[in-house]
Amino acid sequence: MVGLAPLAGFTESAFRRLARELGADFTWTELTSANFVLAKGEIGLPQFHVFEEERPLRFQLQGSETHLLVRAAERVLNLLKPEGLDLNAGCPARKVIKTGAGAALLTNLPLLAEIARELAAVAHTFGADFSVKFRLGFAEDELEKITETLLRAGVDILVLHPRTAREGFSGKARWERVRDLKNLVAEEARVYGSGDVKSLADIEKFFRETRADGVLIGRAALARPWIFAEWKGGQEIELGPQERLGLLKRLADYLSFYRREEETLKILKLWAGKFLKGLPGKRKLLPEALKARSLSQFWQILHQLVLSADAKYK
Repeated sequence: MVGLAPLAGFTESAFRRLARELGADFTWTELTSANFVLAKGEIGLPQFHVFEEERPLRFQLQGSETHLLVRAAERVLNLLKPEGLDLNAGCPARKVIKTGAGAALLTNLPLLAEIARELAAVAHTFGADFSVKFRLGFAEDELEKITETLLRAGVDILVLHPRTAREGFSGKARWERVRDLKNLVAEEARVYGSGDVKSLADIEKFFRETRADGVLIGRAALARPWIFAEWKGGQEIELGPQERLGLLKRLADYLSFYRREEETLKILKLWAGKFLKGLPGKRKLLPEALKARSLSQFWQILHQLVLSADAKYK
């Protein structure tokens, strides 16, 4: 199983649909706080748009208060009906840590156990499975203690990013600890991993070395969403300028289902540099596209970029 990891600000509905279209086995919502879910009178915001093409979908919640997380989970499961519910216990961002959520939960295993136990029960009531995405520990590697805590709570899928929270994304992900987790868990739960998986070769190596049940692709999928198609087809794919522009247009189509034009333009400007990375002429024309005041002007400039890049490709 190879799927799209949760990425704040990026894995909203449109990109999840594109990832599934390209071959992702599952998708994950971006991290969403329990307070945010409960504060909204109507679930009509972009964070809550779900189309059938995105499924199977896991909804990721973040928080540190059990009763609020349970209420938020019930609301999400009742209205959006995701196939899975996930608790974030791995985000190292300061603004999350200071609220006691994310990776801060790894410093309070009794609280983590309580939250996981309650959320697992809620998820199972709605016919969904429950996962926890976590790290090796906060400052030190405490994988064995954390694993025991999560298994006792009834977690169905353990999703490990094999770095500590303090390490952030520095250094090298320790894939051998994903293998250790798989050995610890045996048949009690499924094990997914993430971290430093950037290519088809990396995916294949990750599975060989860890024997994990799944892997999540995050930052690498932002620039190369066709990595999922590479996995499905078993070979690397080199997309030309026109094909990359086509992917960006598909993303725009999916955004148009629930975003206003000005919002769509703003989001596409974020994605354009990623999808068109490495193309000849990008440095000259992309800055012009980022100044565009309308979608039509934006596409006109990108078409010029692609035509220029096509000529140099050939």
